[in-house]
Amino acid sequence: MADPVDLSRLLRPASIAVIGDSRSTGRVLEQNRRLGFRGPIWPVHPARPVVAGEPAFSEVAALPGVPDAAFVAVPAADCAPVVAELAAAGCGAAVVYSSGFAETGTGGAERQRELAAAAGSMPLLGPNCYGMVNYFAPALIWPDEHGGVPLPAGERGVAVVSQSSSIAISVTMADTGLPVGCVLTVGNGAGVGVAQAAEAVLDRERVSAIGMVVESLADVRAMERLAARARERRIGLVALVLGRTEPARRALLTHTASIAGSAAAAANFLHRNGIGEVTSVDALLAALGLLHCGGPLPGTRLSSLSSSGGEAALIADATLGRRTRFPELTGQQRTALHAVLGDRVALANPLDYHTYVWGRPDEMRAAFAAMVRGPAELHLLFADLPRADRCADDEWMTAIEAFARACTDVGARGALVAALAGNLNGPRAADWVRRGLPVLGSPGVAMEAIEAAAAIGAAWTRPAAAPLARPGGGRRGDPVGRPGPTRPRPGARLLDECASKHLLRRRGVPVPAGRACRSGADAAAAAAELAGPVAVKALGPAHKTEEHAVRLGLVGSAAVDAAAAELLARFPAVLVERMVPGVVAELLVGIRVDPVFGPVLTVGAGGILAELLRDVASLVLPADPAQIRDALLGLRCAALLAGHRGGTAADPDAVAAVVHRLTAVALDLPGMLELEVNPLVVTPGGAWACDALAVLTDPEEEETP
Repeated sequence: MADPVDLSRLLRPASIAVIGDSRSTGRVLEQNRRLGFRGPIWPVHPARPVVAGEPAFSEVAALPGVPDAAFVAVPAADCAPVVAELAAAGCGAAVVYSSGFAETGTGGAERQRELAAAAGSMPLLGPNCYGMVNYFAPALIWPDEHGGVPLPAGERGVAVVSQSSSIAISVTMADTGLPVGCVLTVGNGAGVGVAQAAEAVLDRERVSAIGMVVESLADVRAMERLAARARERRIGLVALVLGRTEPARRALLTHTASIAGSAAAAANFLHRNGIGEVTSVDALLAALGLLHCGGPLPGTRLSSLSSSGGEAALIADATLGRRTRFPELTGQQRTALHAVLGDRVALANPLDYHTYVWGRPDEMRAAFAAMVRGPAELHLLFADLPRADRCADDEWMTAIEAFARACTDVGARGALVAALAGNLNGPRAADWVRRGLPVLGSPGVAMEAIEAAAAIGAAWTRPAAAPLARPGGGRRGDPVGRPGPTRPRPGARLLDECASKHLLRRRGVPVPAGRACRSGADAAAAAAELAGPVAVKALGPAHKTEEHAVRLGLVGSAAVDAAAAELLARFPAVLVERMVPGVVAELLVGIRVDPVFGPVLTVGAGGILAELLRDVASLVLPADPAQIRDALLGLRCAALLAGHRGGTAADPDAVAAVVHRLTAVALDLPGMLELEVNPLVVTPGGAWACDALAVLTDPEEEETP
């Protein structure tokens, strides 16, 4: 785990050194002048006596003092010596703009290791990195344009930490009124990672929320530490995690040599640690707007006001597949709304209030106040402003003013949305944000941002999450039960179903009674001992259905003998097992190692349709029974557990307890590589492992029945 870093000298430098390429270092000089930085900036160039109007020094050793921050833009092969010289001199931090390191994939990785070693204890941003812009200070290490302005003294703002410098530039250009106080980029992350950079700005008094653009969550422990500290400080964290698809992961490997990790595991990791997750930069800024204007949301109940039925339908449709919802109007709301709008408006939530009160501020304020007195946690107003260069917008501004006053009168939280995000920006947006009205953009973006802000609020009401069991598993297939990236030893093997079930039975997992047999007569005898319908399954194949190696519901010695004989002609042994009665549903349970998050539990619809349905949820471990129960009840097949269409219901707590026992086996048993149960047959009173496969690293760990 990376240790915390002190970036105070970088963020508020008294002096800056810019080293190398005159064009890049000159732009850092010019941008600092525009921003209002008042300290000395010392160019270092071996051949140019002047850079951007400032006298240059021929080498770092010739500088008149020790810089608080340095910008390094020299050829990749020369970066490590320059960084080492800065570190030896006591420089506060260095930003390495140069590329040609691990992102190249051709010898750059070793060069990057040398660079990190050269920095020693000096904080290092990069390489392949723009640096930072601090609008609180103001000061920057930034060799390009940016769109922000210094914030007035005492004004709070959000911080954004990004691995991607290009996305960070775009964030500074946003025109939604959100005050951006600080932007940091970490590039390849040879020194400081995203979590460390975010933790370094967390304690800044003027930071209201932090957004992260992440290409790798590999430093899980640093992210857990950041989340815990953010929770203590009540500073909301939102993450945009890139690399959720294979093409995206390939792009990131090309760009930064990052490991993105499993998207499902990443989402669960963020959720359990109270970090809101979004999938676009627009949603990231919208969520930051909500956190800046009031902090996390306590829930996802909404109300919406618009002067059009089309807009009301648009915002309602945006909730499809999401946790956001529009509760019915209360009787009190209906009475108050009717008093203002009369019989001409169909009262509902979302509310199309028509234009009967349009342009009449007192009546609009009364109608809006009636709406925001309802049970919703957030109230939305459509505010698609006309083009100011061609149209008058005074009546639209009247509506926003009435909404702002209504929210203030009632003490409710409001936000602005628009059918087209481009219709709701500009200089006036900053005034709305100062009044507590974040600009969320289009309905789809708004819903994603609301869910992220509410997820943080929900997490803060729960006990803090336990640390992951074994993060940094390394390669897929590394042992679940061994810490760190251990390469499996030769001899690791797949246990057959009989051996796998014996292992589970000895550790408290419910397994149907049965035994291995090597002849038809032996199978018939086993069936007679078990009584009732039995299953006869071949031992050996991992995927029995594809091998036509399962016979179910057999009764009588003749049927069992015939089925066993047929299978024994192709396989060395069969398992004769009692059928589980009263089946409610079939689930899949798997535990495998993710290279970033370690052991990950997958639960979902099981049986022969598991791959087709793909109805699954993932939990990083450890997970308690309550978390497992919530994951089960979030599946599409959860209706079966509740007794779908008059069917028999199951006990979800009992099912969760069995799944929890399976995770305990996987985590506690040394040498466990992989464990899968499919199906886990759910009955009214519990669940049974009716097929199981385990992979162990050590053959001596195998337990034969």
